[in-house]
Amino acid sequence: MTWMAMDGAEQRVGDFNGKVLILDFWATYCEPCRQEIPHLNSIQAKYGAANVQVVGLNVGGDDDRPKIPTFIKELKVTYPVAFPDDDLLSYVSGDDDRIPQTAVFDRQGNLVQKFVGFDPTVQGQMDRAVESALRQ
Repeated sequence: MTWMAMDGAEQRVGDFNGKVLILDFWATYCEPCRQEIPHLNSIQAKYGAANVQVVGLNVGGDDDRPKIPTFIKELKVTYPVAFPDDDLLSYVSGDDDRIPQTAVFDRQGNLVQKFVGFDPTVQGQMDRAVESALRQ
């Protein structure tokens, strides 16, 4: 279960052991994804890269890729953006292809909680999941 960073480097959950990892599956055309990004930026800023790493995993397909640089600039995305492999996408999303889907992993790489969609309720639940993961 890996993903390919924008610079072509392959990464995996285990590369982030010791940090809480948040994988956010999104696309440029997804309005709830746009609403979620400022919150993910704030989580990254609040805890810092030494404790938490957010990675945005684009699942918009080949037609979406050319739109990513403008999207990143427009929404001021402060964390890395990458592309998931099929195994990782299947592990997190299963049979549910709605986006955004956001997975929070603890410092040992264990899945703490997964969220589908984004609204104020999900925001609060996500904050609690991150706090819980930081304590583990």
